[in-house]
Amino acid sequence: MANNSLAAKAKAIWVMMKPLQLLLLSVTLFGAYFAAGGRLDAATLALLAGAAIGGIGGVTALNMVLEADIDALMPRTVSRPVPSGLIGPGEALSACVVITFLGLLSALAINRYVAFSVLLGLVFDIIMYTEIAKRRSPVNILLGGVAGGAPALGGWGAARGTIDLGGALLAGVVMAWIPMHIWFISSYYRDDYARVGIPMAPLVLPPRRVAALIKASLLFMDALLWAFIAVEGYGLLAASLATILVALSMRAVSRWEASPDRERARALFKFASPVIAAVFLALPIDYWLLGGVMH
Repeated sequence: MANNSLAAKAKAIWVMMKPLQLLLLSVTLFGAYFAAGGRLDAATLALLAGAAIGGIGGVTALNMVLEADIDALMPRTVSRPVPSGLIGPGEALSACVVITFLGLLSALAINRYVAFSVLLGLVFDIIMYTEIAKRRSPVNILLGGVAGGAPALGGWGAARGTIDLGGALLAGVVMAWIPMHIWFISSYYRDDYARVGIPMAPLVLPPRRVAALIKASLLFMDALLWAFIAVEGYGLLAASLATILVALSMRAVSRWEASPDRERARALFKFASPVIAAVFLALPIDYWLLGGVMH
């Protein structure tokens, strides 16, 4: 039964927002914002935080409501708030809709480009990925990746007051990083995904093909950062750091390809988050060192 305590329900919603994922994607949002010349303005930063909570956390929680049926069948997710009964599905859905709507309002208070990024994430995460592609196609994360890149796009738009090629490149960096992040965790939990018939790439493709696709996406991520330098005139620290991290990642992927066991997959999944965080923490430093002079 659902817990009637308001505090327990609030905690359940917070868990559904996946705080660590919220934090990681917020790093891409604020990293892009400062890399685009965003100022330390308290009101704007507070609105951006609201947009992040609603546009990232609210949408993530909404996704969890819609996937409660399969979560109830997988050992790793059966204890999540809705399938475990910590909160009823109707209450959870209502709360998620409100949180997401408040996030959209926060984004609109900044500008229409930030609002567009929130809507982009909502459409691609909920409709294109969860409702259409996830249960049908092994390339589902290509659609989910658009939602992953939306926060970076929104952060850039908040600072520049527009969405241009520089912002699109940073969104693409996140999208190109996502296969490493998602496919290795799905490889680690392959039995769970197989139980519910989710055709993630590591379940339906040989390790050699999965490794090749991940390596290609990592190289593309690195190339996008070097392209960012050509477009914006700064970003050397982030691009150089990415090149090093991509080289280390590709070596680790090759080891997994030779011996595709669960623990190697788990280690690569854990390594993926620091990779993207490091890049988006380096980008503002690049701007402060050189970008402020260029713009």
